[in-house]
Amino acid sequence: MDSLKIPAISIALVKNNKIVYHRAIGIKNAKQERIDDHTLFEAASMTKTVFAYTVLKLVKENVLNLDTPLYKYYPYEDIKYDERYKLITARMVLGHTTGFPNWRGDDKKLTINATPGTKFGYSGEGFEYLGLVITHLTGKKLDDLVQEYVFRPLSVKHSYLISNEYVRKHLTEGLKDNKDWGNNDVYLQPYVSYSLYTEAKDYAKFEMELIKESTSPNSIFQAMSVRQSELDANDSRPGAKTVACLGIFTEQTPFGPIYLHPGNNDDRFTSIFQFYKDSKIGFVYFINCPKQNELTKRLNEFLINGK
Repeated sequence: MDSLKIPAISIALVKNNKIVYHRAIGIKNAKQERIDDHTLFEAASMTKTVFAYTVLKLVKENVLNLDTPLYKYYPYEDIKYDERYKLITARMVLGHTTGFPNWRGDDKKLTINATPGTKFGYSGEGFEYLGLVITHLTGKKLDDLVQEYVFRPLSVKHSYLISNEYVRKHLTEGLKDNKDWGNNDVYLQPYVSYSLYTEAKDYAKFEMELIKESTSPNSIFQAMSVRQSELDANDSRPGAKTVACLGIFTEQTPFGPIYLHPGNNDDRFTSIFQFYKDSKIGFVYFINCPKQNELTKRLNEFLINGK
């Protein structure tokens, strides 16, 4: 934290389905208030993995099929002008091959930049479309579904897709450009791409469930971990060959495969979770600054290589 000038961190290390280390330390805001174990951070794109897990539970219940074109469930007015959108499936959304951009441009017009199903292209827009489909099919709110299918079964008690009184009381501010303290927009509706508020001990419960399921045939994680497409060098982490699965990424290492998902909301909040499937070692952290890449590199060197 000192060398990277990280104001605050909420971090948990897990091994063999136990949290073996947990700390929440640092500065919460410009007033120099301290964070504590209850302080919340924005999980940013790590929201996607939680949503993907929810979707795959619904697939198991036959609420939808991964390979049925989504327009058959819910026509999407924003892209109906392009017939190629009728090719898009839930599998393409979760594996980032919809052809959508990450986000539409300033003109608010949604476009398809590549034929759906042909190549990797990271897209929050695809997840938001799938969120609309899930809401339509279940008749339930997305935040209620995530609570029902993920958080309550795992005793995750203080993680939310929308802001509420608890979030307002416990949310830290983010430090942008080493000088600008503040928060992003308040999420009054759920965004399955990025709106999760949480902290390390809560998210570690979800990560430990993924680790446990990684050795269980027919588990939700086994469905999530099916490889979909390889990222090119520009999208992969430096020095790694990253492959997109369903709502999660994987990389091969000398110590076996790792599974992971990072997050970044406007450089105020960055984060990552990852675990080594074979050794059942993992970590999750949230920080209120844009130092995720370097911190993750150092954590791996320390935890795995002992440097």
